[in-house]
Amino acid sequence: MNLGFPIFILGVMISAFHWIGIIIAGAGLSLYGNSIKSKVMFGAFGGLLVWLAFVAYLSSEGIFEKAAQTGQLFALSIFFAVVIGGVSGLITAFKIDQR
Repeated sequence: MNLGFPIFILGVMISAFHWIGIIIAGAGLSLYGNSIKSKVMFGAFGGLLVWLAFVAYLSSEGIFEKAAQTGQLFALSIFFAVVIGGVSGLITAFKIDQR
């Protein structure tokens, strides 16, 4: 049984309070990848989904326009979410040799 999706959901919930949730969400989705490249892509996609949840929260509070007006700072939020998610995909890419 693949625990990737429940770990991803847990990461999204944690990301409402702390940025470490992006790492957990990216690592959760990366469990579905078969190669290092696909694991990084799944992790980046997880980071993107967390960022979209952040945008949905901003919209529900009615402050999306103010956040978008910050310009480069708002652009950095998507950049860091995707990059951190992609790097967290590497967590599941390596297997420990247990003899």
